[in-house]
Amino acid sequence: MNTTRQTLKILTILMSSLLICSSCNGAARKEIDASEIVKLLKKGKPVQVVGKIILGDLNFTEAAQPFITTAGMLQVEISSNIFFSNCIFMGKVTANGLKESLPIRSSFKNNVVFSACDFRGETDFNNAVVFGMFHFGQSAFREKATFDNLTVWAKDSYFSEVRAEKDFSMVYAAFTGNLYVLNAQFSGKFSMQETLTGGKMTFNNSIFREKAGFDLMRVERAAFFNYTTFEKGADFSFAQFLHTTEFVATKFNEKGIFEKTFFLNTVRFEEIDKEKDIILRDVYFGNH
Repeated sequence: MNTTRQTLKILTILMSSLLICSSCNGAARKEIDASEIVKLLKKGKPVQVVGKIILGDLNFTEAAQPFITTAGMLQVEISSNIFFSNCIFMGKVTANGLKESLPIRSSFKNNVVFSACDFRGETDFNNAVVFGMFHFGQSAFREKATFDNLTVWAKDSYFSEVRAEKDFSMVYAAFTGNLYVLNAQFSGKFSMQETLTGGKMTFNNSIFREKAGFDLMRVERAAFFNYTTFEKGADFSFAQFLHTTEFVATKFNEKGIFEKTFFLNTVRFEEIDKEKDIILRDVYFGNH
């Protein structure tokens, strides 16, 4: 009798889980409206969407009741786990905006995952705060993608194998953990000025078609730019690298600029013509 009751309880839990995501992940539906996702988040339900086309703008600031912070900014807190895989977003995906003339931002208390997704409209996570995993691996950005003033408290953030067709920006962002951007392609301007990475940063095997800006950034653990190609050059002026830093077989087609760059630990410039490929001006080498 107890076994029967336990089985019924498990079946009930499974059916409830299916119902939670039925509006987003139903097998018979290929297209869903972004408003359905917002409705789930408002109810505190997890979002798990696989292989769907999302119609309309997905605005995370509409997913909870806003409150005012000490900085004079409105904020919404989203407690649900968010998981998208192999989805196409036809509209804009945003985590900030204006409400009643006040700036509003989103704070995500759990994981935010967009795995192998296709963003047809703009992607805007400016000012967002994320406490769980932040994952955009293998995704494509067809329009401008901005993550300015983003703060991620997770151990790892993933942008590996992304393809950005327009400008891509992470200015003033802060990652307390590791940032992985391996095998990525950026066709537009890339901006990462004054970004802080508390863990290690990895850009190995990535390609930048336009000029890339890493000036004034700070990396507290190891940083890797091995086998990366900067077709229009890269600026690392005033950047601070506090641990091992590697530029092995890195290609600077229009000069890599290192002016007043700070290398506290070992730095490797290998398979690079220092006279032709890079400019070292007033650079600090702490381990030399």
